Amino acid sequence: MQTSFLQKIEENVLESVIQKATKLLFSQQSQKGWWWYTLEANESIGSGFIQLMHFLEDVDPDIQKGLAARILSQQRKDGSWALFYDGPGDLSITVEAYFALKLAGYATTEEPLQKARDFILQQGGLAKVRAFTRIHLALFGLAPWSACPAMPLWFILLPHWLGISIYEFSSWARASIVPLLLIYHAKPVHPLSFDLDELSIEVKQKRDFNLFLVLDFILKGLEKLPWHPGESLAIKKAEQWTREHIERTEDIYPAMGYAALAFKALGYPNTDPTIQKAMNGLKNFQQTSSEQIHQQCCISPNWDTPWAGCALLESGVNPQDPHILKAGCYLLKKEIKDFRGDWRFKNPQGPASGWSFEFQNDYFPDIDDTIQSTLFLLASGVSSQEKQASILRALSWLLSMQSKNGGWAAFDKNNLSGWVNKIPFSDHGACLDPPTPDITGRMLELLSKFGYLPDHPVVDKAIQFLWEHQESFGAWRGRWGVNYIYGTWCVLQGLKNIGADRKALSIQKAVGWLKSVQNKDGGWGESCLSDLKNRYIPLETSVASQTAWALMGLLATNEGDSKTAQRGLEWLIKHQKQDGSWEEPYYTGTGFPGHFYIRYHGYCQYFPLLALGKYRL
Repeated sequence: MQTSFLQKIEENVLESVIQKATKLLFSQQSQKGWWWYTLEANESIGSGFIQLMHFLEDVDPDIQKGLAARILSQQRKDGSWALFYDGPGDLSITVEAYFALKLAGYATTEEPLQKARDFILQQGGLAKVRAFTRIHLALFGLAPWSACPAMPLWFILLPHWLGISIYEFSSWARASIVPLLLIYHAKPVHPLSFDLDELSIEVKQKRDFNLFLVLDFILKGLEKLPWHPGESLAIKKAEQWTREHIERTEDIYPAMGYAALAFKALGYPNTDPTIQKAMNGLKNFQQTSSEQIHQQCCISPNWDTPWAGCALLESGVNPQDPHILKAGCYLLKKEIKDFRGDWRFKNPQGPASGWSFEFQNDYFPDIDDTIQSTLFLLASGVSSQEKQASILRALSWLLSMQSKNGGWAAFDKNNLSGWVNKIPFSDHGACLDPPTPDITGRMLELLSKFGYLPDHPVVDKAIQFLWEHQESFGAWRGRWGVNYIYGTWCVLQGLKNIGADRKALSIQKAVGWLKSVQNKDGGWGESCLSDLKNRYIPLETSVASQTAWALMGLLATNEGDSKTAQRGLEWLIKHQKQDGSWEEPYYTGTGFPGHFYIRYHGYCQYFPLLALGKYRL
């Protein structure tokens, strides 16, 4: 029998690695109790802010210069910009970046723009860009508004019970759609002194017959009619909806950007409170480094905090430690206790509770953040008197958010209307928030802490959902992490905690798959192309967060003593840096499949520590 890795090393090596990682996390905590790490997406975010400043005619030269420097630093050798690190060039993002640089004063004769233009033309030019990019171009008269998919203003008036209202769309789509209704209604054009004719190719669009394309044609025809009943009421309702949501949210780009654009398009001055709130929020997302400014799409303190806290607790930190108590007190203050959330339209009987992703987002608490915050509060040393009411409210809300198919989604209940991804506006295919295996698996883990067992109706329905969504090769596809490694870990951990039979054929099939995709160096790595191609695609390079997920998946199935798990442990130990961190340039978070990916800078800090702590136990 081979000697295990732990037997080969000094007994204090694992402890030393854990202590270094723990010390680093302690040093990164805010005095107010939260952890908050950078979110890195793609350069359409910074490009969009440059466009926004120009549309508002309020350009900050220093911000523009810093954003442009960041955009240029991320250009690839072929002239393109990509969705994620080491990914293929993306046409729409490259057009957005090209346009932003031109707005910032770069000449088309300069090498970065020349190389970008060559890539754009090779990919089919402006005629091939996505709907959102066409909208951005139309705002500046660089594309006709008729090239953009129809978005009738009266859509805001449709009642939610009808089944075709804004509440059939995902929360992130809804937050952009409502201000876009106002923009589409106004169809503003901010004229420029230049065009983008150099990016145009004469292309005859061939479209297959599609009922939604016919509907789009009809809606555009109706827009030309002189009489629009209910128009003033629709404008008022869309304005009110947007103002209320911006006032009490710190949501994402582009939703905040579209809100500012909408009110500017309606003739409001830049001093308008909604425009100011949106612009200040986006500026708060900016990070300055040297001469560059990185525009984050969002911020994640209420996600990072409970994960960092749970990693510390798992690694052996005392629940009464001041760092843990401070984080617990912070999260208790951030619980959302009122009924204003959009979730109530699909779940009118549910009790109000939950946590959002950001510092403030009262309309969009989400299930994933609420699960993790509740898990952390349960394990923390915060007194029962302080935390019990919040924990019970959160549990009640989460139970009420189970969808009819047995799973849990991210923000909404029964968000299952497939038509929303078939309309021309949804060419990115990301307007739906269906239940997913990763969140459902994590919900089972939480329910186990309250004594739920597999024969409970809620649990039984959830487990059946998981069996139905297991891939033929054994894995589960994760929605919010990349992808099959993440989903498989979440499900295996949930099934283990809830008491499912670890020897079940389905679980053993998942274990076999995890073992089969381990890299030669002992780690694991999965490409965002898995999400793009809808099948598992490995990275030749091992990645810290994904290695941690795979290792925890094995630990959840009594495979800690296996050679596979020991080699995963060895990889994490060998690749820790002197300061206690792990380096991870790869993106391991998903946003919109095929269109938006995130590098969570905290993932390579707290997930390895979480895995090491579980291994030591």
